[in-house]
Amino acid sequence: MLENSPTLRALFSGFTLAAIAAICTLGVLWSEHDTEKAIAHNRASAEQELIERMLPDIKSQAHGEITYHCKLVSHPRLGKSMKAYIAIDSDNQILGYISSFNSMRAYNSPLMLIGGIDTTGKITKIDVLLSKETPGIGDKVERSRSNYLAQFDGKTLDNAKWDVKKFNGDFDYFTGATITSRAVVLGARDFLTALQELNLSAAPDCPESK
Repeated sequence: MLENSPTLRALFSGFTLAAIAAICTLGVLWSEHDTEKAIAHNRASAEQELIERMLPDIKSQAHGEITYHCKLVSHPRLGKSMKAYIAIDSDNQILGYISSFNSMRAYNSPLMLIGGIDTTGKITKIDVLLSKETPGIGDKVERSRSNYLAQFDGKTLDNAKWDVKKFNGDFDYFTGATITSRAVVLGARDFLTALQELNLSAAPDCPESK
């Protein structure tokens, strides 16, 4: 009988523990898989919301649904393997362009930004994606800390002097954070220049997220 056999009892206990361990492992793996899917979904949703904010006025110009075609671009003024987007409506009309870009002139590089331009070459919005600038000083350029980035709206390569006022440009800067302020200004100028030079339609599509 099982209750009278130490060997059988040991084997039964071993199998029971192994089964419990296997069930727990499967549960953890399933939970991780489910969590990864949720994180990926949330990240994709946040990215989509950010992209749509870069071209705030295109809905009034669009015919039907707006889609954002993701392209991978590399340019000395933007950086390597930057994500760029072409906004197109249901009539295949291009409404604007969006791209992320690096500014290596920051105090603590890289300073990664994202910007949108309309089909006339005007900036529609600039925002900060990643910043390592000094808290309380360099991070004042971020939209959550000030309205500094609003001064870029409507700017083109030709209607502004692309430097901060300290260096005879048109753009404001923060005292004590001139380097960061200037990095944003010159980065935005490089962004405009690069998008003029690039043929986004011919760029490779972004790899699909799994």
